[in-house]
Amino acid sequence: MTALQLLTVENVVERARQLAEHFRARLHEYDATAAFPTANFDEIRAAGLHTMTVPEEQGGLGLWRVGGRVTPYYEALEAIARVDSSTAQLLQVHCHATGMIATLGTDEQRAFYMDEVVRRGKLIASCGSEAVVGGADARGYVAELARAAGGYVLNGIKGFASLVPAADYYNVWVAVEGEGPWAARMVVAVVPKNTPGVALVDDWDTLGMRPTVSWSMRCTDVAVPDAWIVGRPGDWAYRDPRTFTLAFAANHVGTARGAYDFAAAYVRERPALASSEVIQVRLGDLSSRLYAARAAVYTASARWERGDDLNAAEQESIRALHVAKRIALDITSDAYDICGARAAFNAYPLNQYFRDVRAFTLHFREDQYMAIAGKAELGVPLNAKLTRSLGAVATLPNAAGDGEHPLPGA
Repeated sequence: MTALQLLTVENVVERARQLAEHFRARLHEYDATAAFPTANFDEIRAAGLHTMTVPEEQGGLGLWRVGGRVTPYYEALEAIARVDSSTAQLLQVHCHATGMIATLGTDEQRAFYMDEVVRRGKLIASCGSEAVVGGADARGYVAELARAAGGYVLNGIKGFASLVPAADYYNVWVAVEGEGPWAARMVVAVVPKNTPGVALVDDWDTLGMRPTVSWSMRCTDVAVPDAWIVGRPGDWAYRDPRTFTLAFAANHVGTARGAYDFAAAYVRERPALASSEVIQVRLGDLSSRLYAARAAVYTASARWERGDDLNAAEQESIRALHVAKRIALDITSDAYDICGARAAFNAYPLNQYFRDVRAFTLHFREDQYMAIAGKAELGVPLNAKLTRSLGAVATLPNAAGDGEHPLPGA
């Protein structure tokens, strides 16, 4: 039997923990070179973790299905982030991109791409952000497909495209031509690696999360056949209810646990520190806050599993992300004060935990998320998929264009 056949929902978290220990020895190398963690993903593929969001009928674990099994997916990401935040994020990007195709694709697309993932170990990146390195403005989503014979032509720039140098396919978020909000016209163009007109730009020189290789992508007159288009316009908003939010929170909690593990082990090995009541109090405080962050993440995860109110599940996820971010920042900073100056040497992992958390927690602007949470408390409806950067609209046109199609949980 292969490792893939042996992987189950029941053992996926333990398998993730085992793999993460292998990743520990490679942390410094991949961080120093800002290189994709190839050896880590060789092991991830061999274990089958790259199939977590592939439907069971296509040979995967069928995780991250609203109203189904969700929590083991977040637990696996947390277990990897406890050692290696970047590898956990890269796996999350691939799993989300795979899940998008599994949810929105046709039967033929689902069969083809899931087979590519399960049987051939292919990786899929998700390319949504249009932020430009060095740009002075906060770009919204503007990339569009122009109709052409047999399909479309794609032009646009995507930034922060984690995984693209190593991916085999790119899920490019783009809108079809027409009137109305960008989200109402959005589809996914699944563009294969080495497609003419696609250029990857190595501009990823950052404080942390360096092995995510989040390069920019430039698409110039890229021919996109109809068969590459996944979903009808607006499907991402009203047919795929999942969001990124809780995966990011699980990653932050995992990194915070890793930093706390290091600090506690460091203190235990030094009797002068271990006997200090001041240090004991600080460790107790951090462990309590870490417990609160984990409780927030998995309370929200349980809400997604129930599937009874998806907007409420996202509201809980936003709160969990806020708590996880604050506590991860606190733990990775306070650990230096607990351990002392020697902990700042690169021989220890704390510097990388600190840099990764500081960089990764910038992914979403805290004030914008907290404004969403605050407005919800004041009675302003929260829409899980459209409240944020794609435009605050409550409904989208249905496929036939005759009236309004309510979003899940709305």
